[in-house]
Amino acid sequence: MNFRRTAIVISLATITLASCSSIEKEQPNGDFEYVELNQRQELTVPSNLETPDYSNTYKIPPADVAGPVGKDVRVVSPRQVHPVALGSRVLENEDEPRVYFDLVEGMPDTVANTVWKAAEQVLQRKGLNYTQTGENQWTTEPLTIQDEYEVEGDDSAWFFGDDETTVSLQQSFRYVLTQAPESHGRTTVLEVALDDVSQTVNGESVDMSQLTQHNLAVDLVNKVVSQVNRVHQQSIQQIREAGVPISVGSNAKQQPAYIVELDFDDAWVLTGQALEQIGLAIDDLNREAGTYFVEYSEPDSGFLFMGGDDYDSLNIPEGEYEVRLVEFGDDTAITVWSNDEVVDQAWLESVKPAFEQALKVASQQ
Repeated sequence: MNFRRTAIVISLATITLASCSSIEKEQPNGDFEYVELNQRQELTVPSNLETPDYSNTYKIPPADVAGPVGKDVRVVSPRQVHPVALGSRVLENEDEPRVYFDLVEGMPDTVANTVWKAAEQVLQRKGLNYTQTGENQWTTEPLTIQDEYEVEGDDSAWFFGDDETTVSLQQSFRYVLTQAPESHGRTTVLEVALDDVSQTVNGESVDMSQLTQHNLAVDLVNKVVSQVNRVHQQSIQQIREAGVPISVGSNAKQQPAYIVELDFDDAWVLTGQALEQIGLAIDDLNREAGTYFVEYSEPDSGFLFMGGDDYDSLNIPEGEYEVRLVEFGDDTAITVWSNDEVVDQAWLESVKPAFEQALKVASQQ
């Protein structure tokens, strides 16, 4: 069978259809004579022979033939949700167009707001307007898809009728997107369903199968998951380009300190890398105490511009220092000690430009 396909999409909104015809993939192949077979009659035993004992062990139960059989069966598998975004997941044996999202580092907003922003961008790309129909529910305007297929060959008669070689398919529906954020704010669930569903084939109303509705909903879910991943990666890139927020302030003891907008674990790793980059060589460290023991020497210009140090002068006294990190709410406070005394704000301001740039470089590695 040869297919030629013309696709037209009409409505207040539009979507792009796949270029390959799905009819051939959904059409079963082979011999369908089995649907006409009748159950064999019980064995007729001659009167002069003993009738054997019968067992129902291998008896085939009656089939539910309310639906299509044979060549009328649509051979198409249900589409699966693909949790490709960091923090997205599906439950084991989940068969609904539903996906779970957990809050992960780098999201630009709460997990619920991040997911909705991604869904909104997907709907905008499709040209779909929507209205809020519940506290965490949004319904799009009606979407109508019109598809036309032309079939040539010997098989066209049984598929479309004796005199028809063309089929016009029109589907109309609304998307309903529902979120269910958990009360703790770290998880949300997105589910997509269809509403106001109708379908016509060559102008005649035909029920849209549950499988078709499922696959249309899953398509949108997967687009939202992909967009969540894109939004997250864009946020991470923006954070990296902006560097690590750092300011000169005071710690909990009102001592001069750097306030770094990172948790202790991240601040500890990046601080160690940054100190080496700006010439504060680490001699020892104690992570449990949150302390780096460093030594500073003015950079050597080298001989004939060769072999010199690859950092600039910090304009601070040479010698040994202790760089101490402590948790400061959601951030980290960094104090610097020299000769058992906390260095003053002027020392911190002098080192800040180089330290801030080194933290940015370290965060991008």
